[in-house]
Amino acid sequence: MHKNIKKLTALAAAVCVALCGCSVLDLRDTVQKDNPGAVEKPTVSKTEKPSQTESQEENGASGSNVFYNGVRGTVLSLSKDNSLTISRLGKKNEQPVKNQGVWTVFVYMCGTDLESKQASATEDLNEMLKATSKCKKLRFVVETDGTKKWQNTTCKAKTKQRFLISGGKIKELYIGKSTNMGLSSTLSDFVRWGAENYPSEFMVLDLWDHGGGSISGVCFDENFDSDSLSLKEIDEALAAAFDKIPHKFEIIGCDACLMATVETVNVFAPYGKYALLSQNLESGFGWDYESFANGINAGGSNGAALGQAICDGYYKYCTKTGEQNDATMSVIDLSKVDAFLYDFHAFAGEINERCKNNATDFIKAAKNALNFGANNRTEGFTNMVDAGELISLSGNMSSKAGQALKSLKACVSYVKNGSYNSNACGLSIYYPLCVQGSAELKIFKDICISPNYLNIVDKCAYTSSSGGSLLDYISDWLSSGFWSDSGLTGNFGYWDNEQDNNLNFDENHSALEYAVKPHLDGEGYYTFKLTKKSLDVLESVYCNVMMSYYDKEYGKEYLLDLGTDDYVDMDWQSGQCRDSFDGGWFALPDGQPLCVFLIGSEEIDNVTYCNIYTSPIYLNGEYTNLKIRQTYRLKGDYYETVRTDILGAWEGIDENGSAAREVYKLRKGDRIKPCYYAYDPYTFEYITDYYGNEYIYKSSGDIGIDYLYNGDYYYAFEINDYFGDTLYTDFVLFGIENGEVFYYKN
Repeated sequence: MHKNIKKLTALAAAVCVALCGCSVLDLRDTVQKDNPGAVEKPTVSKTEKPSQTESQEENGASGSNVFYNGVRGTVLSLSKDNSLTISRLGKKNEQPVKNQGVWTVFVYMCGTDLESKQASATEDLNEMLKATSKCKKLRFVVETDGTKKWQNTTCKAKTKQRFLISGGKIKELYIGKSTNMGLSSTLSDFVRWGAENYPSEFMVLDLWDHGGGSISGVCFDENFDSDSLSLKEIDEALAAAFDKIPHKFEIIGCDACLMATVETVNVFAPYGKYALLSQNLESGFGWDYESFANGINAGGSNGAALGQAICDGYYKYCTKTGEQNDATMSVIDLSKVDAFLYDFHAFAGEINERCKNNATDFIKAAKNALNFGANNRTEGFTNMVDAGELISLSGNMSSKAGQALKSLKACVSYVKNGSYNSNACGLSIYYPLCVQGSAELKIFKDICISPNYLNIVDKCAYTSSSGGSLLDYISDWLSSGFWSDSGLTGNFGYWDNEQDNNLNFDENHSALEYAVKPHLDGEGYYTFKLTKKSLDVLESVYCNVMMSYYDKEYGKEYLLDLGTDDYVDMDWQSGQCRDSFDGGWFALPDGQPLCVFLIGSEEIDNVTYCNIYTSPIYLNGEYTNLKIRQTYRLKGDYYETVRTDILGAWEGIDENGSAAREVYKLRKGDRIKPCYYAYDPYTFEYITDYYGNEYIYKSSGDIGIDYLYNGDYYYAFEINDYFGDTLYTDFVLFGIENGEVFYYKN
């Protein structure tokens, strides 16, 4: 999560120096109480394409399409010709600049388990102390709460506190009852108070915690059932505080995972000049707050320059910890967001027309685009895909794609990506890689940047539920519901398809068809052939291996799922596929095979690529996912394994949509128990989760490919279409004896 090996005593020591001769009680007696006063209705400024000069009323924007009651800072609506109109809060006269040359960073620090388990907030407070000791022009105003336990003696659990960090010292300004940091009113209260009492020429707003992308938002309060700030709530909070903010924030950022999205920057646009965000999971330590001082001291005089310094500092620290390859961080010019929204709306309009009868091509583009935040059944889904790749891969469907890409790139002032995300453009966008329910649709309709795109997303969800058909689709977001506060109207049951662990063996529940049914051929290979029509919607083919296991204690037989891998020989031209399984599988040194799922592949160069796997395990008594990277190099006419890297353990996406930051590096003495999905050996129905014996981890070489031990196993092909359906072939029984694999004859 953050730099969890730092000394935790540094903050307490610094606090003792800062409070020398002044007790905490004295500080509480002199604290300024928050008295926000009445909220004045801010001025609304409207931006349109140059050709549009009419008002919203003249354009015929209906009440159902316009939502503004003085709470939200941005209103998107449609004119008569279905072009986009953007209305944003704006001040006619910003207040005179105070504290010339001073940078004030307002940190909304929701500690959560990042602090209670890892002391990440404490570590970052230490960094702020160091940063301000090096830069007289820098100060931090911090609100702390949202965690069950603090790892220092200054911050109090289940208590709201506010601090001023300046000149290498920390001073308590306020202490009071804990309030839910997932509420817009809590954020608004802090911003109003901070901007009124600590204005300066340059102001930064930093939302600190876990992030989950556009749908889940940021700042999951551990004391209030992990309630988070949605993007809509952030908009409402900043709009309510707008009368007290003297001028735009120089930077608005999220020291959190996955928040670099077009939906996020659309919300931030009225309130700031630049945004600082990460598309991917943030590395364990988050932002390096000493980079603020470094950037300012180096002459950084605006958000673009300081944002670049923070990006570079983040990447530099990632390099020290060996996490640079997965790094992403971008600076977004918020003044250029409107131009992108207009162009994206036009692009999406043409796509929407192309998807009138069939959305398959766009679904393919979205599924093949770079995505962030796991997006697999074991670790969970965030449904965040790279906006640039989504537009580029669907470019043949719209003549407006080039202009949309151009304006998207113009938004990105600076981007710093690692090698595994080198193609990331700097901003993601929501797309339902996994349709997770109408509640998600309801959230998305309130933050979507274009009703054309909302139509596309809804069509894709419908297509996924109907096996590729749009024959009976009737919804139209251009005429109803876009950015309204009326909830969902109509039947959206196709968003509520439940996901389970049961296996589908029925062609009728998939868009895939066999030209030749699965069978054992004369050479002893398991094989099948798909129809030409099926190849148009075929996403991937893996093998699925199960192990026959008899539990003596309970007197019951199970099939334990060992997961999926790419031991398949697939001809994508003819549709012919056969197995290439050699009996090797990931295993612990004690012989226990791991349940592993292949979740992605990355091409390194012309002869080298790597597979990424996730494996459910219990680590030191807690459920998590082990992440493994296997690297292969071409040798003659086959690929050989050149190395296996244990990346660490990652908790994934929790039930609240919060993405864990830290990839925990395994340590000698860690206790590992493999976990498996257990199936009925006769019906192949999912029964329960099962776990193996405890293994004490010794070193990184402990986990690798080994031959499965002697016994009986089952092999099937897992065939995935682009609509999210998986077709399994029948499982065939095979045996392994001293490393030799043989199928049993029927």
